[in-house]
Amino acid sequence: MHGETTPLIHHERRLSHVSEIDENEVVSYVRQKRESIVSAKDDMPRPVIVSHHEVASPTGLAPRGSREDFSSLSPQVSRSTSHSQTVGEILLHHSQDIGPEPKTSLWRETKILLKCSVPIVITFLLQYSLTFASVLSVGRLGSTELAAVSLSSMTANISGYAIIQGVSTCLDTLCAQAFGKKELNQVGVAFLRCNYLLLLCCIPTVMIWINSRTILGLLVPEQPELCELASQYLQVLSIGLPGFLLFENAKHFLQCQGIFHASTCVLVICAPVNAILNYTLVWNKSIGVGFIGAPISVVITNWLMCGLLYGYIFFIDGYQCWPKQNLLDKVFFRNWDRMIKLSIPGVLMVEAEWLAFEIITFEAAKFGTTTLAAQSIVSTTLVVLYQIPFGMSVVCSTRIAWYIGAASRFAAQLATKASVYTSIVFGFINCAILLTFRHSLAKLYTKEQEVIDVAAKVLVVGAAYQISDFVSCSTGGVLRGQGRQYIGGILNLIGYYLIALPFAYYFAFVCKLELIGLWFGMIIALLVVSFSQLYFTVTSDWGKIIDECVSEGVADEGNLTIDAHSLLPSMSSTIVV
Repeated sequence: MHGETTPLIHHERRLSHVSEIDENEVVSYVRQKRESIVSAKDDMPRPVIVSHHEVASPTGLAPRGSREDFSSLSPQVSRSTSHSQTVGEILLHHSQDIGPEPKTSLWRETKILLKCSVPIVITFLLQYSLTFASVLSVGRLGSTELAAVSLSSMTANISGYAIIQGVSTCLDTLCAQAFGKKELNQVGVAFLRCNYLLLLCCIPTVMIWINSRTILGLLVPEQPELCELASQYLQVLSIGLPGFLLFENAKHFLQCQGIFHASTCVLVICAPVNAILNYTLVWNKSIGVGFIGAPISVVITNWLMCGLLYGYIFFIDGYQCWPKQNLLDKVFFRNWDRMIKLSIPGVLMVEAEWLAFEIITFEAAKFGTTTLAAQSIVSTTLVVLYQIPFGMSVVCSTRIAWYIGAASRFAAQLATKASVYTSIVFGFINCAILLTFRHSLAKLYTKEQEVIDVAAKVLVVGAAYQISDFVSCSTGGVLRGQGRQYIGGILNLIGYYLIALPFAYYFAFVCKLELIGLWFGMIIALLVVSFSQLYFTVTSDWGKIIDECVSEGVADEGNLTIDAHSLLPSMSSTIVV
């Protein structure tokens, strides 16, 4: 529900100049990508791992550099090296060897976008439902309890979940590189090293959550009862933190092997279990314990997800990369430097992004329990709706990256147009739905009319927020697919800290608009971010982008992994507002 929910890390690029690249490698690389698109047709691309010694592709082409790989190329290609030509010039000169660009249309790209978005959106909704169920069950207890969930959840995000999400992104590089080189044991070594690092990071986090009563009391001194409830929530939640981090790391561990469905299957099981637990532990007259039942449900669900996913690894698939060493072998406790270097940027960007929302939540608390409860309703509702553009942006970035890798400029432009146009249409649809049902949606969370009225008023602003949110996600997906996510990172930091927070403070406190004023600041920032990203998308230099992508794919000394997950924002939709 914010501009671009990604840590927006600009990955280190190891580009060789085009003059150092053998033309046969450029031609072979692009030909393989184009043939893989033809073979996949309307499906999403399967993982493609390019190691230093070979090129693995869905079409089963021979390794790069082998005699068979170049047997169909002209003699001129197989022995020539470019000393001054760009990738575009090489491809133009050898157009007969690489084959035609994939044929597509705006309507076809739109259909593929919608078709492939559905399962991704469902997965994200299932993951977020774990939090949504807690908010719904606790909200019916009263406005104070609802506000406490909002405060404790945001605190948990900043001090725990965001750190886990940021650190776990290092596996996208370390595990993927090892898997690309077929060093399966090293995949597991990197995985367990990250587990131990995060378990170590959990110690200060758990200490903060256990002593959160004092910390929250300093931040929100006006609401002692609220701080007490939020502290109780965090203290119980700390028991499930290790289970959550082990699940997240295992998810990355499997995804780097091309196993994407396992975590989805686990969520399909755990989401309804979590809902039943919330109802039973919060509302059941025999064994229900009220407010504290919500975090207990989360703890049980976190450990259940962890157990099921590790059970999948040990008994079904993924065990091939489990390390052969003893779990306490010293190999897992050394060479952490690269892992930490890869983790720090992710943590900093995720923390910077979510800190802005934490500040908004604390500011809302200054207006009283009713306002903070309404803030919880608004933010939770918008996060649920956000899963739609978020899922669409994943498909968009993957599709565009696929076409760029195949040096298919026209197809990439059509996929971009389809994404932007579709996002605008769905943005207006979401806006209309939210405007029409805002009172009914607010009533799902609480029975207190005062909270419902405040939330319904702010949801009018939230409805307008939808259009910019869709456009921001769409254009952010395009930039990720182009490998220019750093643009979104800069724009988001400017939007949150130089625009959103100052305007939010002005409208909320100077103009005395309170919660509506806080969201006015957010929507102004999102408008700036979305239109700025749209500008960079429209003015894209596709020729330069394709040259850089193909050059990197050919010249990378390690490996290049192209798959849906590598283009995903690392900020998981499990993180809540």
